[in-house]
Amino acid sequence: MRGRKDEWAAVLALLAGVTSATGNVMLVEGEPGTGKSLLLAEAASVATARGTAVASGRADELGRLTPLGPLLAALGESPTTPVPTTVNAFPDGPGLLLWLAEQVRTSLERRLASGPLLVVLDDLQWADPATVMALRTMPSRLASYPVAWLLACRDTPARGEAGRLFDLLAEEGATRIVLSPLDEGAVAEVSADILGAVPGEGLTALAAQAGGNPLLLAELLTGLREEDAILVEDGVARLAGITPAGAVLPRRLHTAVRRRLDELATRTRYLLEAVAVLGRSFTPAYAAEMLGETPAALLPPLEEALAAGVLVATRDELTFRHELVWRSIVDEVPSPVRRALREQVDRAAGARWTLSPRGGDGGTGRLVDLALLAWDEGGLSRGLDLAREAVERPACGRHRQPRAVLASMLIDLWLLDEAELATESAAEEADAEGEPGWAAEIPVLRARLDLAAGRLGGAIEHGEAGLAAAGTLDAPLLASSALSVLGTASLRSGDLPGAIRYMERDLIRSAPGIPPRARLRSELAAGRISEARDGAAGGMSSLGGIYDALPRHLGALTGEPTAAAWLVRVAMAVDDRRRADAVVGAAEDVARRNPALPGPSASAHHARGLREGDAEALGRAVAGHTDPWARGSAAEDLGVLLGSGDGRRDLAVESLKTALACYGTVEAARDAARVRGRLRLLGERCRHWARTDHPVSGWASLTGTEQAVCDLVSQGLTNRNAAEQMFISEHTVAFHLRQVFRKLGIRSRVELARLAAEENGHRRPL
Repeated sequence: MRGRKDEWAAVLALLAGVTSATGNVMLVEGEPGTGKSLLLAEAASVATARGTAVASGRADELGRLTPLGPLLAALGESPTTPVPTTVNAFPDGPGLLLWLAEQVRTSLERRLASGPLLVVLDDLQWADPATVMALRTMPSRLASYPVAWLLACRDTPARGEAGRLFDLLAEEGATRIVLSPLDEGAVAEVSADILGAVPGEGLTALAAQAGGNPLLLAELLTGLREEDAILVEDGVARLAGITPAGAVLPRRLHTAVRRRLDELATRTRYLLEAVAVLGRSFTPAYAAEMLGETPAALLPPLEEALAAGVLVATRDELTFRHELVWRSIVDEVPSPVRRALREQVDRAAGARWTLSPRGGDGGTGRLVDLALLAWDEGGLSRGLDLAREAVERPACGRHRQPRAVLASMLIDLWLLDEAELATESAAEEADAEGEPGWAAEIPVLRARLDLAAGRLGGAIEHGEAGLAAAGTLDAPLLASSALSVLGTASLRSGDLPGAIRYMERDLIRSAPGIPPRARLRSELAAGRISEARDGAAGGMSSLGGIYDALPRHLGALTGEPTAAAWLVRVAMAVDDRRRADAVVGAAEDVARRNPALPGPSASAHHARGLREGDAEALGRAVAGHTDPWARGSAAEDLGVLLGSGDGRRDLAVESLKTALACYGTVEAARDAARVRGRLRLLGERCRHWARTDHPVSGWASLTGTEQAVCDLVSQGLTNRNAAEQMFISEHTVAFHLRQVFRKLGIRSRVELARLAAEENGHRRPL
């Protein structure tokens, strides 16, 4: 009964009041596997020990053909009070149900004459209509007797008439308890009970995939123990040489999941097996595309899977409720079938659009859609090929411009020379076609190109132009893309207040109906800015959608070469190792699917190196990244790792200096400042300055560092907070602040905030 303290107290209160005339009905609900049957069994055991008779029964799916079956079975358990059910005793015709109900009531009264009685009925989601009607009236008709009713039903949309019965009984005063998933503490206790030892980190992460479902958790851990996949050393249980992501699920768990799926129609099971290969989450439209069906044709099996609680609906997608169930379904699909389904995903309905006339609007538009779909799924090579083929076809009307899509993909892969050419060709085509939407996309592309190339000033200039164009067209997705570039460029340049202002203007993350792949860049940029402002915990508040979308949507990982490593770093900082493992697994899957591209492999090495503290993997990432900023990030991570060990200071300094040089080439002032701080901690001084002529007073007299201090302090940050943001000491901030006060002729932070607001309004009308 781990994690059920409050629920068990309610059951004990029911048993203690079995002789009362009120409050003698308890309704127990929960999804399959939450422990309803165990709770009822324990209640029956305690009642028997206290001298209360127990009548226990259960409904089952086939038993729906037997009127009053659960009640008859419960009362027939006692040999001293048999229920007369001989064929000759049955009346004919419609009076049969009334006669059976009366026999049940009479038998109950006879049992109650001997003392208190607890009636326990389980799985009432399968109860026949006669049982439901009897339970609707009998508790009130027998309220004057010493009887308590303990009734259990699945908490899923499929409970039907039993659900309505529970609602009516609750309205009349019945106690209703819902068995929720176990919390982390209860999961740890159950795990320790089963394993006889404290679960280690890997087992804890794997157990979390049960989603707090006691049945799945018990079958998982018991099965692993039976198959000798667990080692116990010094009182700690660990997976035998495997990671949670690589753990082979035990046969015992597969059997439990198969029993659950066997309750569904054959067509529904086949559908679940097919869509599981897509990932834990999917859209009905995409599933229909892969299966060559219409979404309407998939509606019945999807509704059944939702009603059974195997799937749940989120705002944008359908997802498998439990990660272990999803993994089990995927594992049980034979490997050749899995490969065939994955190839079908990559090709999707390729044969269908290749049959359409080349040059038709639908054909080109179809290619662009499939290119974007493949990209979102991590099929980068496939997406790139499709986008290049789309470029060779004639223009496709108002559909997204193929050259712009191709340029976007090339920028993500840091193929900047080809991206420059594609962007300029897209601009020429947009001018020739006169399509406003196409023309508005060009400055955003140029902003992204400048950001990738380390031209932060150009990124901000073009981003502002794209933002203005998006506003004119009322194009929120395009505006979000521009704001993501602007926020990222501002952050890299060291302008955190400006980055925050851009982030706050991007409302796409909270807008309803926006598909995940359209929000990923925005969520990633917002997460980076929030992490810079509030630390890792603050960053996580903006990143839940990215982590939860994996491995179905990979756009956040493929849109920036350091995204995977950064997501691992943030997850590790808040001790969320399960999410860190999920990112590593997704990054390595992208690398496996795109062997001809160097970027995904470097990103996967970077993520794995951070997760495992593997210097060799980080070294491969430094060598493999073609993007200077990404190479700098990997070199910085390697330097931090080497600097934490004994006798490797020189190697750490060398790696950090490599990072500093990389950041310098792309104008990443904030990152360079952080690395200089790391070098100072190792006893290395890196001088840096730029000689500039300044007036002696006024805003124009402030140096770059003084302007940065001014921006942060005017936002309400303390000297200590500003120092942390700028990677300098608190005393240095205080010195620069005194200089700001002197040059501006002011004496307080209040005056500074007022003047800064006026100046920002003049410089950046945001």
